Amino acid sequence: MTLHSKGHLLETLGCSMPLYDPHHWTIKRAFIKDAPYQNACASRTPTVLIQKLDRVILDTGALRRGYNVSEQEFSCQYREVFRDIHATVPDATISFGQATPLHFNRTLNGEFVEFLDENSASLSVLILGIDSTSRMNFHRHMEETRRYLAEELNAFEFVGLNKVGDSSFPNLMPLLTGLSAAEAESLYTRLGSFDDFPLLWTPYRRKGYRTLYLEEMPHYSLFTYPNFTGFLSAPPADYYPVPVLRLLDGNGDDRYCAGSRLKTAVFIDYLKDVLKYNRGRSMFSFVWLSDLTHNHMKGLKILDAMLASFLRELYTAGVLNDTALLFLSDHGPRIGPYRMAEIGRYEDKNPFCFLALPERFLAAHPKAATQLQVNQRRLITHYDLHATLLSLSGLPDLHSLPTDKGLNLFGRIPSERTCADAFIGHEFCACLDAREKLDSSKVSLSFSRYAVAYINALAQLNFPGKCVNWELDAVNEASVLGGRVAGKVVLRVVITTVPMAHFEVYGVLLNESSWEKRVDLVQRLDRYSNQTKCLPNSRLQKICMCREELQKA
Repeated sequence: MTLHSKGHLLETLGCSMPLYDPHHWTIKRAFIKDAPYQNACASRTPTVLIQKLDRVILDTGALRRGYNVSEQEFSCQYREVFRDIHATVPDATISFGQATPLHFNRTLNGEFVEFLDENSASLSVLILGIDSTSRMNFHRHMEETRRYLAEELNAFEFVGLNKVGDSSFPNLMPLLTGLSAAEAESLYTRLGSFDDFPLLWTPYRRKGYRTLYLEEMPHYSLFTYPNFTGFLSAPPADYYPVPVLRLLDGNGDDRYCAGSRLKTAVFIDYLKDVLKYNRGRSMFSFVWLSDLTHNHMKGLKILDAMLASFLRELYTAGVLNDTALLFLSDHGPRIGPYRMAEIGRYEDKNPFCFLALPERFLAAHPKAATQLQVNQRRLITHYDLHATLLSLSGLPDLHSLPTDKGLNLFGRIPSERTCADAFIGHEFCACLDAREKLDSSKVSLSFSRYAVAYINALAQLNFPGKCVNWELDAVNEASVLGGRVAGKVVLRVVITTVPMAHFEVYGVLLNESSWEKRVDLVQRLDRYSNQTKCLPNSRLQKICMCREELQKA
């Protein structure tokens, strides 16, 4: 059928457009039904927020009709919406500012905003750490704090936290970056500083969070010890009291004191003041207490009343109503007579860990709450804690996605998970069925001699001419870890040497027939700081005794 037009709509030398009847019978069928959008929104509960220029007004009538809620019972928050300038395609993604309480009939800053139900709004984050504290030692000496966590804050206690490295750095790098110690050191070598590291609080800062970083014993700081340059371009946090900590750290015999008070008490008060001052603003805080616990297991007892009072005051002030509190340690006691016992060895691998979340958050995310309950008795690591806190930065959207090495505690942690699955080396695995006594004294003696030779060679390589030459005195313990795997025997020996030192050595018999050996980890169990004064800062000080110190003795 040929359709004839009524003439021309446009007729020029370059273009001739036909003129058709807009109501022609051939297209009437397309207009039989009206578009369904006219009343698409009318059946929904009424909108209660009305924009008037730069202000938002609350329609109290609609609030009462649609939700049966009074003005006094209603509150909400808002966040700005931006192009995500950090994305590969900024115009294809969005980012959000921090959640801020909404005040009605006041000027609202921000061109585009999203309104949030307060139950789904963002949370502040407080990571509060105590150095060198096992789960069992926490239970021994922190009774008041533990009771407050359990009974008042309904905190989850993760009894299966297993360390993934020897000391603070290889356990806190997984928490703060998701990287292993080796990966972090490699990245640092490439970058030359920690300025551009993928730190846990970076996505929070991008959302407008204020940040705080406080670490006692700054001479052993994660980012400067032993020879790191730290942060060069700018402080990593808005509140960064490192200069003051350095000043107080130089007080000689008064290293624990600030005037007549314990420095730790002063720092806790400072933290409390900052958090209370910023009540209503989103905060990310990392605080690590080590003065009282690094060198003494019972130093923890001094912290009990102090921290219980701190938590109580924060709760009373309403700070914890909007805060996810992660309370944990990096590892247990690593050095001293207690560490030489079987239980001490286990405690070193099992630091304490609690997570307290506001009731409104748990009510808004019941599946996550259920998983947290179950995961309290699962094998977890600092990598998992990193993945969990990283997901909180995405609120109000909560996901339970894993990271490269971590599983999210808001999701499922398999009951069949092993140390290998969780990126825990055999030398750090606390699982009870991972050990059996080594029957062959011939094998243990051979490996122990090899270990002493390895320690001497490593000391000479790193501190040439400065260290004594160790000699094997006795093999005190020898055991096989994890049985035989692919023809390898994984060993642990505890030895004493001449001059006197206590070493724990983990390694592998690579080939039983040829007795080819490898040392994976050397730990020093006795205190050695007074034997290494001739050495520069190094994590390898533990393998050395200065020759001059031996001569003095």
